[in-house]
Amino acid sequence: MSLPTTQAAVTLTQFGEADVLNYQDNLPMPTIAEGEVLVKVAYAGINPVDYKTRQGLGWGAENIKNKQFANDEPAILGFDVAGTVAASNSADFKVGERVAALNFAGGCYAEYTVVAADVLAKVPEAVDLEVAGGLPCVGITAKQMLDFAAIQDGEHVVMSAPAGGVGHLTLQLLMHKVAENNVQVTVICSPEKYQKISELVDTSKLAGWIDYTKDEAFPNLDADILLDLVGGDAGKRALAVVKQGGRVVVLPSIWAEKLKEAGADKQLDVQGFIAKPNAEDLSAVLNDIAEDKLKLHIQKTYPLAQTQQAHEDLEQGDSFGKLILKA
Repeated sequence: MSLPTTQAAVTLTQFGEADVLNYQDNLPMPTIAEGEVLVKVAYAGINPVDYKTRQGLGWGAENIKNKQFANDEPAILGFDVAGTVAASNSADFKVGERVAALNFAGGCYAEYTVVAADVLAKVPEAVDLEVAGGLPCVGITAKQMLDFAAIQDGEHVVMSAPAGGVGHLTLQLLMHKVAENNVQVTVICSPEKYQKISELVDTSKLAGWIDYTKDEAFPNLDADILLDLVGGDAGKRALAVVKQGGRVVVLPSIWAEKLKEAGADKQLDVQGFIAKPNAEDLSAVLNDIAEDKLKLHIQKTYPLAQTQQAHEDLEQGDSFGKLILKA
C-alpha cells in the first residue's frame, strides 16, 4: 500500500498559551533515515512536559528553539505514541506491526511520526492501542523512578500525587511491593483523589493517607523515603514525613536543590529524577498491562483537532490518569 503524500498534524510556530497550537492538514510527510521507523499514529498521550514545552520551558522547548524555530519551521509536539509501522528502515520492525514509544524527538501530535527503532517497543495483542498510546512516558517514568529509588524490604514509602499520570501507575507498582516485600505506603492527596485511587488499588492495604487540603502540619512518620511528584512548596511541606537522614526522590528534578536546602537540618538525601526513553522498560510495563498487573486509567480521549482543549484541561491539574489524543 502506498503512503499518502501529505498528513495532518498539530503545529506551533511560537511558544505561549494553548492557542498557539494549530491543527493543519496538507503538511508534508516525514521521511525516515537508516535505523528509523515511520509510525502511522493511532493515539498520542499528553503529558505535563508537553504544555511546559509549549510554554517555552525546559529541554523540549530548547530543542525546538535550536532546531525548528532556528530554521523558521513549525514544530510538532508529543512524546508518547502508539500505532502501526507504515515504513521501516530497521530489520527489527515490519510494516503492519503494532508499536509504541516514548520519543523525545517529539512529533507525535500527527498522523505519522518518525521514531528511532532503538526506543520502539512492540505492543502485545492483549493491549489496546489507546492504552499503549498513553503509557510510554508515565509507564517508563514510574518503573524507572522505582528502580532509581531502590526501595528495600520493609521500608516505609510516602508518595504525593498518587492519582496523576505517573502517580497512579507508581502507586500500583508500589502496592506489588506491599504484597511481596512488606513495604508500607502512605499517600498524600485530596479526599477526591483518594476516592479515585480506591478504584485502582485496595486502599485498606495502605499504611496511611495524608489530606494535604487540611491546614494542619504533616506528621513526622519517620518514613524511609519520600517520592515527591509535585515539588515546590508542596514538596517542602512533605519533607516533614521523612526520618532523619531519609531519602527523597523528586520527579520535577528542577526542585532537587531547593528541597535539599529545605531538608538540610534533617540531613536528607535528596535526588532529582529524570526518565529516559527505553524500549526494554516500555516492553516491561506493556507486558504488565497485558497481564492485568497494571491498569492505565484514561480520563478522556480527544480528536487531534481538539489538542488545544486537551492542553487546557491538563493544565487545570485535576485530571485522574491520562488524557489521550486520537489521530
